[in-house]
Amino acid sequence: MEIKDKILFIGVGQGGGNLCQELELRGYRTLAINTSKEDLNTLTVKHKYHITGGEGCSKDRSIGRQLIRQDFANIAKQINNCGNDVEIIMVGYTTGGGTGSSQGTVLVDILTMHPEYKDKIICSVVILPSNKESIQANSNAYCCFKEISNIQRGGACFVLDNNEFKDKYMINKEFVAYLDEFLHIPATDKSIKGNIDFSEIKKVLSAHNMAVMIAVPEGENTVARLLDSLQNNSIFAKREQDNILQYTALSLADERLNPEEVNQDLQKAIGIPIDSFTTFNKRKRNFICLSGLTYPKTRLEEIENLVNSNKDTVLKIKQNNLELNADMSFLQSTTKIEDASIKEDSLDNIWDKYNL
Repeated sequence: MEIKDKILFIGVGQGGGNLCQELELRGYRTLAINTSKEDLNTLTVKHKYHITGGEGCSKDRSIGRQLIRQDFANIAKQINNCGNDVEIIMVGYTTGGGTGSSQGTVLVDILTMHPEYKDKIICSVVILPSNKESIQANSNAYCCFKEISNIQRGGACFVLDNNEFKDKYMINKEFVAYLDEFLHIPATDKSIKGNIDFSEIKKVLSAHNMAVMIAVPEGENTVARLLDSLQNNSIFAKREQDNILQYTALSLADERLNPEEVNQDLQKAIGIPIDSFTTFNKRKRNFICLSGLTYPKTRLEEIENLVNSNKDTVLKIKQNNLELNADMSFLQSTTKIEDASIKEDSLDNIWDKYNL
C-alpha cells in the first residue's frame, strides 16, 4: 500500500474543498462535504457530499451546527466509504466561514472519540482569516479556536494563516506541497546516517496541538535559514516563542552535516523535543516539521483585539432602530384601531402591523 492510500483528507466547507482539490491532483483520497451545492459544484473531486437540507451557512455557525447534527449518520457513511482502511484522517476547514467553522471542529472531536476511529490518527488543517477580512469572519475564527483548544484528543493541527499571504490559493498549494513532501520522506529520503520510517511520521502527526512545516534550499547556514523561515517566511500562524514542542522530523540536503550537531543548534532556539527524527535527501532542500507546539496564542489575541475594537460599532448597528413619534395617520383616508394585545407572529400579523 502506497503512502497516499493510508490517508483520507476531508474538506469541510469551501476552504476545505479547495484543499481537497489540490490533494486529489497529487493522488490522495479526499472527501469534500458542504452545506452549499454551489460551492461543491466548483470542485472536480471524485467524492463530494452535500449535507442534507443545506443551502449554505452565510457565516452563521448556528446553521451549520444544526445541519451536522441532523445529518451525521449520512456523513459517517461517506467517510467510511472513502477511507475505512486508512491510518490517518485529516480534516481541513476555514475557521472564519460558516460551514467549516461550525462543522469542522465538531467532526474532528467526534472522530477522536468514536470507537470506529480509535486506531486512526485524526489531524486538522485549519485556516485563519486575514485581518482584512470581515469582523464576522474574525469573530467566527476566534470562537472556532476556543473549541479547537478544548479538543482533548486528536493529533497535529496545522494552522494556516491568510494574514501571511495575499494569495490564499498559494497558501493551499504550498501546504499541500509540504505535506506531500513530508509524507514521502520514508520512501524517498535514504541515508546510512539515519532514516525516518512511516511509524515515525505517524508519531510526529499524533502529537496534540499545533504543527508546522518549512523547507529551504540547500546552502550555507542551514540552521539559521530554517529558523528564519520558521519565524518569518511561513504560511503557518507564527508559533509561540516558549520552546514547547514534542517532536521534530528533519531531512537535510547535505550529508556532510552532522545531524546531532544540527539538532542541538536547532534546539537552542526552538526547545528540546521528546524525540527527534533525522535523515538526508537528494532534493537539495532542507525540510523540517515540528509538532506538539503551543497553539498560536499571540495571533489569536490579535484577532480578539480586532473584533473587540469593532464591538461598539456592531452593537450600534444591531440596536439601530428608527424612532418616528409624530402621528401622520390623519392623511390616510382610513385607519385601523391598533389591537392592544400583541398577537403571535404570523403573516396576518404582518399585514396588521402595516395596516394592510
